[in-house]
Amino acid sequence: MKEQTFWEHINELRKRIIYIILFLVPSFIVCFIFSDYILSIISKPVGDLYFFSPIEAFSVKLKLSFLCSIFISFPFIIYQIWKFIEPALYSNEKKVLIIGFISSLILFYSGSLLSIFIITPLGVKFLMSFSTENLKALIRANEYLNFLLFMTLSFGFLFQIPIIMTILSAFKLINPKFYSKNRKIIIFLIFVASAIITPTVDTFSMLLLAIPLIIIFEIGIITSKIVYKEK
Repeated sequence: MKEQTFWEHINELRKRIIYIILFLVPSFIVCFIFSDYILSIISKPVGDLYFFSPIEAFSVKLKLSFLCSIFISFPFIIYQIWKFIEPALYSNEKKVLIIGFISSLILFYSGSLLSIFIITPLGVKFLMSFSTENLKALIRANEYLNFLLFMTLSFGFLFQIPIIMTILSAFKLINPKFYSKNRKIIIFLIFVASAIITPTVDTFSMLLLAIPLIIIFEIGIITSKIVYKEK
């Protein structure tokens, strides 16, 4: 572990922020160039999207490009954060954090991509099936983008559950037996949380969120048992 002065920390932080900006700017430009293509992919479940003010189409493209650039740059941002805190860590702490960072990224992208390409399209198609000859959808681009962002982040962060469970067990804060004994209660709470989180009120959308969460909860039980060692 290497000690640094206050100003060395500030200079290092400034350097890492500059690296992140230098990576984000070209990522944003590329995403903006391909924004029409990206929009055509994510809007497939609903078809045409509409805007209701002169500036909205441009602002939607800017917003989409920024979000995509963050999504693409996220591993690089995490790496820069890691390089900033690395000198202050012991070797055993570095190993734990490296495994944690990599696992967290894999789970975040797994949850996000699952939401973007499977869960959200299925949910939207189901909801769109209720349209009739006299009841047709006119979906606003900005609102759909917000909906997609909400679902993507929800799945991305909720997929961190196994990491949290494993860390709590690794530090002996929670015995894995607690998860097993209270499985029914936790699954019930997952359904309640899914009903609250899901932007729509239908049962199908709730199940689309709850079922993957139950699966990753079971994965969390397995990994918790692996790292937990009885005294």
